Amino acid sequence: MGRLKELRRRRGLTQEGLANVLGTSQQTISRIENNEDMIPTDLLVKLAKFYNVSADYIVALTDEKYNQGGGRDRLARYIERYGDEFAMYDRLSPDNQEVVKAVLNMLSEMGEKKETKAVSGEEPEMSAV
Repeated sequence: MGRLKELRRRRGLTQEGLANVLGTSQQTISRIENNEDMIPTDLLVKLAKFYNVSADYIVALTDEKYNQGGGRDRLARYIERYGDEFAMYDRLSPDNQEVVKAVLNMLSEMGEKKETKAVSGEEPEMSAV
């Protein structure tokens, strides 16, 4: 499956829906996804902005989806990588969300302690987790 088709499907869009968002036709999207037409530069820019990926990724010059950059790109990478987990967390009750936060904090603290001991040359303690 081509990159554009994959990106579109991940967003849950049809070719027609994407075309409407970008101000083009479904036929144009189809021809581009099927490598029958080249992507016009203006549409490439719109696609990169819409999907928050680099134009180089869209045209397969790199496998790196995101430009090296600021917080917005970093957030997009987290959403791409952990989107299912974010959705599960969002469906939890407020009490269970607090439990998840407490567990994550505990695991983070344990990881920091292990890193500190490793840097200082101490033997790490065995954990029950």
